[in-house]
Amino acid sequence: MTQSVNSSGTVQVDSGTRRAGLAGFAAVVALSAWGGALGLSIGFLSLPAELNERLPFASPVLGGLALALIVAVPSTRLAWLAWRGDRRTDGWAVVTGGLLVGWILVELAFIRDFSFFHPTYLIIGFVLMWIGRRANVTPS
Repeated sequence: MTQSVNSSGTVQVDSGTRRAGLAGFAAVVALSAWGGALGLSIGFLSLPAELNERLPFASPVLGGLALALIVAVPSTRLAWLAWRGDRRTDGWAVVTGGLLVGWILVELAFIRDFSFFHPTYLIIGFVLMWIGRRANVTPS
């Protein structure tokens, strides 16, 4: 990746440069979200009955669909854009990170149960937003 730091300390990333590290990072997030969405939807990741009751309409299938749409699809898109070196990568990283943080906060509000995944994915979401905000893509 071609980078330089301007006088204000902003990292300049040349558009058209593949960002394999970000692509891999986003792909891991996407794969975990797709796995969670599929697991909730078809039942191999079952929640305790009391947590299922706290889901909207007490539906793990709806929860899985929401996870796919809100986290898996944007993370997959981010991985693809970063791999291609698309100039929209940084903006998409901010959006994807924000959606992930929002997902975790809403999930905590609904299920009211805490696991080590929550702080892990909150940090990942903030890291994605930081990556996107830190880079200032210059036109080619």
